[in-house]
Amino acid sequence: MIRIPAERLLVATSLVLSAAALGVALRGPAPQVAVAGAPIANDLGPADALLLSTEAGKDALRVAAKDGRIAWGDRATNRAWSMAAVDIDKVMKRILAGKSYDERRKEEQDKANAEESEFNKKLEDLRAKYPLAEGAPPPPEAQQEFGVLQQQYSQWLEGVRRRGEKMSSEQFEQAYRELVAAVETVAEKESIDLVYRFYPTASPFGSERMADTLSQIQARVFLKYPESIDITEEVLKVLNLAE
Repeated sequence: MIRIPAERLLVATSLVLSAAALGVALRGPAPQVAVAGAPIANDLGPADALLLSTEAGKDALRVAAKDGRIAWGDRATNRAWSMAAVDIDKVMKRILAGKSYDERRKEEQDKANAEESEFNKKLEDLRAKYPLAEGAPPPPEAQQEFGVLQQQYSQWLEGVRRRGEKMSSEQFEQAYRELVAAVETVAEKESIDLVYRFYPTASPFGSERMADTLSQIQARVFLKYPESIDITEEVLKVLNLAE
């Protein structure tokens, strides 16, 4: 094993450091490294506040940072809030088209079909029980039994309608909760304070009735907006529904 004297090791190290320093000097000054929270070139401050002159006779407006936001007063409403928007129609439709939602609707449809088949069987049994000659009126007892079955069928149809509305209501609320949770995730990541629901102005109305068209107009909160506030795609990614 070859041993290098300590003094030669120190000399070699000095030469390496000298060469590195020479290389840096030839390249010019070292680039500045950005440090979070540290001022960069041409920054003003740090300062506690900024006083802005107003009209004559009025106190200067004091602008400061509070809770990480620009503030111009002590009230919580005197803040500059970060804002975004989500195409709620687009997101809700994709959520409701999901497998679990579709399976629940199919389950309800299959149940309704099975129940209707039972009514059809009862009707066929009554027709077999009371065979009628062409043009002959049914006997009173047949009319009574047919009337009872018709009443039961009408009540069943109303029950199916109520069940369907209840299921749809539950699915809409569940989809809305999923939407809100995804918005919360994106908002926390991007430091967004306010998120509006909106319809893009360019989206076609797709309606032929005046009432539907007016509803579409009223639902389009923004008449003009920068595309950068639209976080719909980010929300869809959180929900694993992005195309």
